[in-house]
Order: sequence, then C-alpha cells, then structure tokens
Amino acid sequence: MSGKRIAALLVLVCGIGCTPVPSASVYQVNSAVKETPSSRSSWGKHLNCEVDLPSSWEKSVAEGSIPTATTEGQVQPTSVGSDGTVIFGQLKTGIDRATGAPINREIVQLDRDKKSWSTVYQMERPNRDQQVDGPFDGRWLVFAVQHSLESYHDWSVHAWDSTTGKTRKIDEDAGIEELLIYVGTIAGKAVWAKAVTRNITEVYRYDLVTNKKTVVARGNIGAAWIVGDLIIWPEASSGGGLKFRAAALDSGSPVKTPRGLDKVGEIKQIAASGSALAWIEGEFRTIRAWKIGWDEPRTIFDEGRDKAIDDVDVSGDLISWHTIDGGQSVYVGDMRTGSCVRLSERGGYVETSKDAMIVVYPGSVKQKYGSFVLRPSRLSPLPKG
Repeated sequence: MSGKRIAALLVLVCGIGCTPVPSASVYQVNSAVKETPSSRSSWGKHLNCEVDLPSSWEKSVAEGSIPTATTEGQVQPTSVGSDGTVIFGQLKTGIDRATGAPINREIVQLDRDKKSWSTVYQMERPNRDQQVDGPFDGRWLVFAVQHSLESYHDWSVHAWDSTTGKTRKIDEDAGIEELLIYVGTIAGKAVWAKAVTRNITEVYRYDLVTNKKTVVARGNIGAAWIVGDLIIWPEASSGGGLKFRAAALDSGSPVKTPRGLDKVGEIKQIAASGSALAWIEGEFRTIRAWKIGWDEPRTIFDEGRDKAIDDVDVSGDLISWHTIDGGQSVYVGDMRTGSCVRLSERGGYVETSKDAMIVVYPGSVKQKYGSFVLRPSRLSPLPKG
C-alpha cells in the first residue's frame, strides 16, 4: 500500500487540515477485489477514451513480467527505480489469523538476472508493519513503514544505502492524529510532510549524505512532491482554496511558483514523478497534468458525471488511474494522444517513477500477485480513439 493511496483516503474523507476517521483495519481499507482476471478479449469498452491494447504494448507487458512467487511466500511490488531495472517489494509469508492482514516479513529487492529476491530490511513487527512508500534514486531507498492496523498515525521513515547495505531511521510520527502523506527522493535528497500539530504540517528536505534535515515550509499543507529539481506542495490559502508553492530541491530555498501552477481548481489527489505533476480535480471526475516547461496544466481525462476515478499516478507521458466502480479497473492514459487503455479487468494498482510503471494485479484472497513493469519512453503512442 503506497502513501499516495493513504493520502487519497485522507482527502476523500475530509480534505487538508482535518483528521480522517480510520476504519477497523488499515489493511482492509486497501484490500483488493478478490477475482482473477479473464481474457482481455472478453473485456468490453468502458470509457470514452478507451482503445484496444496495441500489440507492441502487449509484448511489453509480457516481457516486463515480474516474478513474485518465492519458496517463502509472495512478493508484493511496492516501488521501482527510475529506469525500471531496480524493483522492490514486501515479502508476505502468510496471513495473520487474528486480523486477516498479511504478514510482511521483510522488504526485498529483485535481481532481474537471477530472478530472485534479497533482503533489504526486516520488519520489526511482521504481523502489523506495512511499507507505504519507497522511492529509489539509484543509491538510496527511502521508505516509510506503517506500524498499526487500526491507525494511520503510527509510522517511521527509513533510508537504505545500496552501497553499504545499511539502513537508518530518519523520522517518525509526532504523536499527532495526522498521517505521513508522501516520501520522495532524488539525487541524495529526501522530501516528506509531517503533521507537528493538529493544524500545522511541515515539509522536510533531508540530505542523505550529510544527515541534515531542514524545514522547507510550514502551514496548512497537504503534502509535498519532488518535480524535476523543485519541491512543490499545495497549501491552503487565507481566502480559501489551495495554492501551489515551490522550493529548490538543491537548497530548500523558496522559489517562485512555476507558471501554470498559480491557478488550479479544486484538487482531490496528487501524484508526481520525473518532471510531471498530475492531480484529480472536482468530484473525482477530471485528471489534469502539468510538466516543467508547460505554460499551463492540461486536462488529460474528463469522463463527465458518469464515471468517477481514483488513485492517480504519472510516469513520463503516461497517467494511470482506476475507476471507482465494482471492478475498479486499472487504466493508463497517454498524454500524447488523449487515448487510454485498460490494463486490468478488476482490481490492481500502479507504482511509478521517472520512466517506469509497475502494474500489480492482486488476484486472490491469498494475495498472489501478477505484476509487470513498463517503460513509458519505450512505448509507442496509443492510437487515437
């Protein structure tokens, strides 16, 4: 379960600055639809933008298959490096009988050549701990661990150095009934947001080499993302609504909000990777995107009042989401053509980085995962519908 999905739940329930009402189990909130996918040929068209999956994409799906079955359990992919060559996941060794939650023994890294997984981090409480974020910048894996099945407010942030194999804890919750929303890392810098009072959130920039943490921003802030060489976050304005703010990643110093982000609509959910920022506006119907260099955001998907969408992600020219319906199908939209394609019939989720997109289909109550990785830069544009 990624931090972005937790953030989506927070915004869905109450928006910036309030405390969500947790369900009985954090794990159960994000449990997958318990059905296996049928043949793609049996899927009917669902959205106005939908086109058939091109043969070249079908080939990339097959070639990008991720082996998730091990002799000790199943691996749930949780994060991917910028070019798709490095993949991380949680090793699930069973189901806790008392809670129904998975037993996450450790965080692991995939060796694509050997098709085997090696340990990165052992969970302290495998029957409760869950990884909720884990970007990898080529050297550092910065990940958050959720420690409770009943609350979103018990977490810690860790940094694993792939050059030494050592892990250290770099932050934890402040005991406030607010949640960690996002962790990002690039070029040895990590960024996350943390509630320090019930109404105030701080944005942190952490230098992984010097171990120095600085406060970039403080206020009624939802989260913060790394976009190119910027840290960007939405902040509630005194006149109501949200305003994007920005700081330089290399220094943490405030900079002028990029052109095109000074005026946005009602934001429900945000995702970022590489030089792109994407979000859902309004009543979970419209996806908008902005890239560094664009004069203004562009509407990528708008299904009108008939179809609601959730769980936005972005990588390169591709944006993913799932529909809020009985099936919760995973879709990918192509900013180059305006078309979209369905990548699962029922259920699933996506994890992204600068030029990699993992699509995960949880296929049964025992959480056996069918997964594959795509490289957006190597995919031909979807045909126009």
